[in-house]
Amino acid sequence: MFLSNRRLRRSDLRTLLLVLVFVASSPALTLAQLGGKPEKSNFTLSYTQASGAFTPLWVAQEAGLFKKHGLDATLKILNSQVAHQALVAGELDVISTGPELVNARLQGVPVKYIGGTLQRFVFQLWGGKGVKSLADLKGKTIAATTPKTSTEIATREALKKTAVISEKDVSFIYLQTIPAILTAVINGNTAAGTLSAPNTLKARDAGLSLLIDIAQVNVPGFHLAYGTTEKTIKAYPNSLYAFLKAAAEATVLAKQSPSLAKKAIAKYTDTEDAKIIDGTYEQFSPYWDAALAAHSEPIQGQLSYLDEKDFPRAKDARPGDFIDNSFADLLRSSGFLQGLGLK
Repeated sequence: MFLSNRRLRRSDLRTLLLVLVFVASSPALTLAQLGGKPEKSNFTLSYTQASGAFTPLWVAQEAGLFKKHGLDATLKILNSQVAHQALVAGELDVISTGPELVNARLQGVPVKYIGGTLQRFVFQLWGGKGVKSLADLKGKTIAATTPKTSTEIATREALKKTAVISEKDVSFIYLQTIPAILTAVINGNTAAGTLSAPNTLKARDAGLSLLIDIAQVNVPGFHLAYGTTEKTIKAYPNSLYAFLKAAAEATVLAKQSPSLAKKAIAKYTDTEDAKIIDGTYEQFSPYWDAALAAHSEPIQGQLSYLDEKDFPRAKDARPGDFIDNSFADLLRSSGFLQGLGLK
């Protein structure tokens, strides 16, 4: 239903949230429940953008690692809101998500992070015509994807850390996708925009000005994390464990075999420019983490950012409420990560 009809009304989402309010927190999955064959082999997962951040997922698919671990995986590109709706409707098994999963759980949706490959924001803020420095942004607009999600949060936190101008000195507009942001900056419809590779490389080639390399500022955040419902955790634990084994192995492979990773980047970003492909790989690969265990710092940062008027539960929430690391913990305790050459 949700994948075939993406233009949902706000009331539709509100109804869905009310139906799926989680009554009681389930205990963490015990390791004794894992180790068997996947309960379901047909496995559908999503990613949000044609961004190099998702290269480990693409490598897992192209190198046959999902199949190796017993999954017939289908990858779908969906924006964050649609992906979350499809997940709770049972049309997706896992979503590639960012801080928006925190928002969803605070609104009563029974979802959790089960791992993360990229746990800092790897974005860059680029300025358009006449914007050569952060000081030039005062009183102007910055384009992000959607409100209170990764591009906006990363930019606001980076502005705080660089302390050249205040986040209150700028306003945000929302354009849904990274390519749309790049186009708006080039056309002068916004003063600046937050981008990820390969669009950062295209920004450079278009003569835009790099204002902040947010990855270098080191803003903790889930740029690429994996989320699912508590229902799926209970029903398909071995399928989820198989997924994370494939994700971990693919992350190691992407770092060890740049040529394979770059081939995947070229295919999924529909890019033939070798410089853009190389640059995309170079921007993201240093930050991929194959251990996958979700950290608390990105969640704590998201909780502190949220307005209590919109998210009254944020004040009393703790990072552990949003994480189930049972699968990632087993990757280490079983020796799987060590078998991949990780300490």
